[in-house]
Amino acid sequence: MVLTPGCKDLEKLLANQHEELLRIKKELDYLLPPADLLPNFALESLGARILHQMTSDTYQSRETHSLCGLVIRRPAVGPTIVIQGKSHLLPGQCWAFAGSQGRLSIALPYKVSISHVTLAHIPKMLSPTGTIPSAPKEFSVYGKNDLADEGSLLGTFLYNEDGDQLQTFKLPDHKIGAFTYISLQVKSNWGHSEYTCLYGFRVHGKLEE
Repeated sequence: MVLTPGCKDLEKLLANQHEELLRIKKELDYLLPPADLLPNFALESLGARILHQMTSDTYQSRETHSLCGLVIRRPAVGPTIVIQGKSHLLPGQCWAFAGSQGRLSIALPYKVSISHVTLAHIPKMLSPTGTIPSAPKEFSVYGKNDLADEGSLLGTFLYNEDGDQLQTFKLPDHKIGAFTYISLQVKSNWGHSEYTCLYGFRVHGKLEE
């Protein structure tokens, strides 16, 4: 079919409008992420807590500052920041563990039938370098009701380095169950050799009936 000049102009206009709608949606998702519309049970203020004995050690930065002749090491941020439910993220306000593989374990305040999880990291546009190699890449989520149990694999997911800062993942229907403890197992990051950073982790669903 041969498009007339009028049809070509209309096609271009529709394409421009589509791009504009995508831009507006991206801005709205940044201001009000879909995860903010779901109940979050991995929230410190709700009673969730980090299981430190089942969580990777915090990365100790070698970065130092000199003050009045004294060498001061930059204080490390602990894993509790990951369960504070922050939506607007700032560079450096995260928990880091050494290498590209690590684990975060959480005791939920209630037994929850889990349907989704959300993982957070700053986007490239907020990074001073324009890259986020310390962002998690592939990760798995496990649930358990007894700390002595091995845990049930609830799903394995991929955090998109070019995606939104808060990315929500739906558990496969046959994996949905009610659990008291949740473990996030990071299997790789986007290229940083020294450490991986987690800005936030959320657990969504409903209370067990």
